[in-house]
Amino acid sequence: MNRIEAKFVEMHPQSKPLADKANGLFAQGVTHVSRQMFPYPVYMERGSGPFKWDVDGNKYIDYKTGHGSMILGQAHPAIVNAVQSQMANGTHLSSGTRFEVEWGDAVCRLVPSVEKLRFVGSGTEALMMAFKMARVFSGKEKIVKFAGAFHGWSDPAYVTDPETDRQYGIPTGTSDSIINAPPHDLDAIDEILTARDDIAAVVFQGNDIAPPEFIRGLRELTKIHGILLIFDEVVSGFRWSNAGCQGRYGITPDLSAFAKILAGGLPGGCVGGRADVIDTVGEGGIRHPGTFNANPLSAAAGSTALGIVERDGVVETAEKQAVRLKDGINKVLQSMEIPGGAYGVSSIVMVSLGTPVDTDDPHAVPVGVEQGGRPVANEVLDQLQLAIINEGLWTHPASMILSATHSDHDIDETVNKYEAGLQAVRSSGLI
Repeated sequence: MNRIEAKFVEMHPQSKPLADKANGLFAQGVTHVSRQMFPYPVYMERGSGPFKWDVDGNKYIDYKTGHGSMILGQAHPAIVNAVQSQMANGTHLSSGTRFEVEWGDAVCRLVPSVEKLRFVGSGTEALMMAFKMARVFSGKEKIVKFAGAFHGWSDPAYVTDPETDRQYGIPTGTSDSIINAPPHDLDAIDEILTARDDIAAVVFQGNDIAPPEFIRGLRELTKIHGILLIFDEVVSGFRWSNAGCQGRYGITPDLSAFAKILAGGLPGGCVGGRADVIDTVGEGGIRHPGTFNANPLSAAAGSTALGIVERDGVVETAEKQAVRLKDGINKVLQSMEIPGGAYGVSSIVMVSLGTPVDTDDPHAVPVGVEQGGRPVANEVLDQLQLAIINEGLWTHPASMILSATHSDHDIDETVNKYEAGLQAVRSSGLI
């Protein structure tokens, strides 16, 4: 056990027995794949604004922000009040509520492409429904997605290649219904759409760091070929702009899937878009139940959250702080002579270590190995994650998701803590 690991264990004695118990309860010992950690996960107790505290009382500046759902920060007073008020009036009324109407109306106000919508339980469900709607509307079966994109954990979203599909338990018929296209390649998309007559839709991940001209070109190509375009705005929705990726770049998709910020940090998702496509749900079409669709707690939180997003400049505040964070980390990397850089769109900051990136271009990506990039090993990232946790940052070292509650002081502290983490890893001879 090295110094970084020893400090981690010393700081987190109460998490260890919880992790030991969890290993006997849950597959892999966790309830979300990204929560696996060496030597064991940290267990959180509470959160407020940009901060979280673990079961040992350690305080962190939070950059996982509920996997991107907490743009308003932890325990926002208006969200807490809305949920507590509804909790006292019933958690499930087995009927419509005024909150679901207010929630749906807020989505339509913020996202002009959404003429009608349908609420579901999560982002994964929203993409499943979007695929189903596209197939019913078009009468065709194939969905084109881009290799490496993430659209939830459903079978269609996970289709990769025959060997991997078998490992994931994906039936051959499902694999055959998905076409994986090379990312950011309009010529390849044009070739696929020209050669085939069985394509229902193309789906694009809104938080993919793609050149704007590619995204706009994708919309034009799908229009030319008469193919539906689905935007996966689960992460980018109400973050890239009030209207998501589509609002930032002035694009009108046919369908959009939302979750995370949509529900104010509670479970919930929706698919919205053209009324004629959404109306495939109904008699003679898609039958759509769902016990917790637009449940009163999520609807109360979601309608309240979107009202704050609409009124208070939340997106702009979070993005401004992301710029400050990128600038600070880039100065640290330069001073330590570590190749790489902080980059990214809106209020998600990506950090490349070992591979150069054009930090002046928010849509740039790190150069590949063939161009001289030498990304640090996963072992280094694992040690850096422990080191920055020891310093009081709750984040992956290569990805930080901001909220509108991060102050200038929080950002400056983050830069200092990140540098201290890098120095600890360097002292171990790893970077």
